[in-house]
Amino acid sequence: MVVKQALDKHKTVKQLPKCRRGDVLCALEELVGPEVQLRAQGLEKLLALDAHRRSPLVATVLASRVGEPDLDLRLEIVKALAMVLRPVLDGPRSLESVRRWLRYTLSQMRRRETFALLQIIAASSEGLDPVCHVLDACSFSGGALVQILADRNVDVAVRIVAAKAIGRIGFLEAEPVLQRLSQRLAERQTGQMDLIPNHEARALLPEVINALHALGDGTD
Repeated sequence: MVVKQALDKHKTVKQLPKCRRGDVLCALEELVGPEVQLRAQGLEKLLALDAHRRSPLVATVLASRVGEPDLDLRLEIVKALAMVLRPVLDGPRSLESVRRWLRYTLSQMRRRETFALLQIIAASSEGLDPVCHVLDACSFSGGALVQILADRNVDVAVRIVAAKAIGRIGFLEAEPVLQRLSQRLAERQTGQMDLIPNHEARALLPEVINALHALGDGTD
């Protein structure tokens, strides 16, 4: 038991020194600034200090920035959040207090924040894993994903990645919705519901089917 505790301690990052708190505050001010270049600079400084894994405040502020207007910077923010939640193999873990604060903040995400996260994946497949790590930390994300997937007013690219995220995370409660949606899309694709086949149905149906297969595999 003593050995295990020692190993766990060794694999956890150290607390942020008090002497660096001023640097963190300045970087946070830049992170929420009006210019994207300034915000990127603030994030870079925080990551250099490893502050996102050592400071509950930093993790909380980053979680509140998942709607960052600049998509490239939004992706980098989400990567940092995913690093807190899922450390690299054999790498040191974030402080437990940081993970606890972050999960609490992420639990308050709803459809708007979920949509912003899906936009990251729609813009770059590189965002799939980190976005799914973040969504998986929010108990309400499954419902939001289903709402977005089923909403015909939402851009089809975002609906497609919503289906990908559902399958990747394994949101089993979505299966009935996916079943109904796959049937409607199949009918629309063959022209049974419209005068002409729907190009959105052709694009979305394979991803819905893939999500259903992923959920099915997860229950085997």
